Amino acid sequence: MEYRRAVPADAPLLAALRLDMRRERETAPPPADMEAFANEIAAYFRTALADGSFAGIIAEEGGEAAGTGGICFHHHPPSYAVPNGRTACLLNMYTVPKFRGRGVASGILRRLKDIALEAGCCKVTLNASAAGKPLYVKFGFTEVANEMELVLIGRSGK
Repeated sequence: MEYRRAVPADAPLLAALRLDMRRERETAPPPADMEAFANEIAAYFRTALADGSFAGIIAEEGGEAAGTGGICFHHHPPSYAVPNGRTACLLNMYTVPKFRGRGVASGILRRLKDIALEAGCCKVTLNASAAGKPLYVKFGFTEVANEMELVLIGRSGK
C-alpha cells in the first residue's frame, strides 16, 4: 500500500470517495441534484488543498484508490486546553470496501496525525462512525460529551 498527500488535481477522486462514504453512512435522503453536489465537493477540495486549509492523504494499491482521509485546520482564540488556538478536524475517512481490514485507515490516520502535529495543532476532533470508533480509540481519541450543534442552513441550502 502506498500513501501520498492529496493535491488539488485529486479533487475529483476525493469527491468520488466522499460520495461513496456518504452513500454508506448517510441516513438522510441525498440531494436532488447529485451532479451539482459532487461538483460542490470537488470545488471545496480543489480550493482547500490549494490554500492549505485542508490536507488529505490517499492510499493506493496498483494505481487504484484504496482509501482517503483528511483534516481541516482551524485557528481559534487560545484557551487553556489549546494555548496556540490551533486545532484540526479529522474527516472524510473512508476505505474502499475491498481494501478493508488491511490497515489502510490506520496508515492514513497515522499520516494525518503527523500532519496535524507539524502544523502545530494542539488537538484533533472528529465525528466517529460506529465502525471507525475502535480505530480512533486505539489512536488515543476520547469521547467529549459537551459538543453541540445548531443547523443554520437546511439540506436544501436555504
